[in-house]
Amino acid sequence: MGKDLKFNLMIILMRLLLSRKDTMKLLILSELVKKQCNQRDIAKKFGLTPQAISEHFKDLITEGFIQIVHKGYYEVTERGRDWLNKNLLDLHFFSEELVKKLYSKSIVALAVGDIEEGDEIEYKFQDGYIYAGRAEEGNGIAMTSASDGEDILIKPISGFEPPKKGEVVIVKVPDIGEGGSKRINVDAFREFVKKKPRSIVVAVGTEALVACRKIRVEPIFFGAKDVCVEAAHQGSGVIVACTESKMDDLLRRLIEEELKFEIKELYHSA
Repeated sequence: MGKDLKFNLMIILMRLLLSRKDTMKLLILSELVKKQCNQRDIAKKFGLTPQAISEHFKDLITEGFIQIVHKGYYEVTERGRDWLNKNLLDLHFFSEELVKKLYSKSIVALAVGDIEEGDEIEYKFQDGYIYAGRAEEGNGIAMTSASDGEDILIKPISGFEPPKKGEVVIVKVPDIGEGGSKRINVDAFREFVKKKPRSIVVAVGTEALVACRKIRVEPIFFGAKDVCVEAAHQGSGVIVACTESKMDDLLRRLIEEELKFEIKELYHSA
């Protein structure tokens, strides 16, 4: 949305919200669109006297925004609907922009344990994710409720330690001409992956993909290098099964991204 449009929208909405007459017009029309009701029902809902609500209805009839369908009951005219649509749409754009601004200062995390809205919580990076759990002296406030493992919106009230870069371990897999996945010590590879249950597994090259499938792990294959880099920057550990002919490209990318790595050879003995 352009700056001029936003500014004009703000002016229109300020006039609408500052004018009690227009605000009541919007509320009454909204109620009549939702269901058929009489003046007494609307007066009771908004805490107005019968005399006050009667004046608003007289104005709406004069302006052609509503018409009588039965004694004491009204419906919104086409002109009234057009006015309501325009103002509700403007209000929607305004509130949407405001909500985005408010939520831009918030953080979405994974709940550890059950959390109620308003609870003080501690949030922190771990394994590439942000976790939030209840704490007496936390660094955030829960803006929504969540059960264990659910997504939760939190408002930071103090800083927190940024994530450290994740560990990248590259498991070399020979090219098909050198034996391919058959050269991998499947038992050693399986045990190595088991020892790092929180690390994600990616495969670069077809031979590497097959090696992972032999230990019954379905790795991330498409976009594996990008996933590896992104996950490591977010603090997640990454195991990269990589075909030897593709090692140079992978290592170059990791060096450019200033990510530390370790290379392992889990081959069968010759």
